[in-house]
Amino acid sequence: MERKKSLGQCFLEDRNILRLEAQLAKPEGKTVLEIGAGDGRLTEALLQLKPKKIIAVELDPKFASLLREKFAGQPVEVLEADVLKAELPPADVIVGNIPYYISSDIVFRLKDMRFEHAVLMVQKEFAEKMAAKPGDGNYGRLSVTAQLNYGVRLERKVLRHLFRPVPKVDSAIIILKPSGITLTAFQENVIRSLFQHKNRTVRNALISSKLFGEKEIAGLGPFLVRRPRTLTKEECLEIARLLG
Repeated sequence: MERKKSLGQCFLEDRNILRLEAQLAKPEGKTVLEIGAGDGRLTEALLQLKPKKIIAVELDPKFASLLREKFAGQPVEVLEADVLKAELPPADVIVGNIPYYISSDIVFRLKDMRFEHAVLMVQKEFAEKMAAKPGDGNYGRLSVTAQLNYGVRLERKVLRHLFRPVPKVDSAIIILKPSGITLTAFQENVIRSLFQHKNRTVRNALISSKLFGEKEIAGLGPFLVRRPRTLTKEECLEIARLLG
């Protein structure tokens, strides 16, 4: 079946990796939400592990129709919808080989849902940024917000030649476990302000954001001379607390 470049459709060909994703999901007896089910190759691997039910979300009408036909009579419900816009049903586990171009949107869409864990295939660079630690060159706003919302584990890298059509970048499997933390709009604004200029001092980064003046930041003390790229996620929250 023809694949749509506009939907970022690159399908994993390696059955061993598909089985690994299914095993990491631990779907036995659970309700699984699969994002971007495509032609059902990951769905098949999940079914081998006896989930209670799979809710396969697929935006492309042709693939949605294929999924309904392929899994008729099996515990698979096909939801033809945009995962970023649809009201998603509750699930114990979330899995998916998700489109690179909306990976961030999907990850932060899921933070409002209750689930045990998620197993997602994303672009390698994106996964590395999510898992980065203070002081790493790629540590930034994504790292902090992701790690406040989730426990993040980069499970393994997956080379590009294992996909068809072959994408321009490598991929990686990440595992997310909700932390139970819900960031306020103010906290998110503080983190955004800090990491827009992560190599400057905290003082200069906050002043440059124009959201805070000298008076507002006066109580930050030793934090003022730190570089945002060195701040832990807990320190970012403490800065937000002091500013609030």
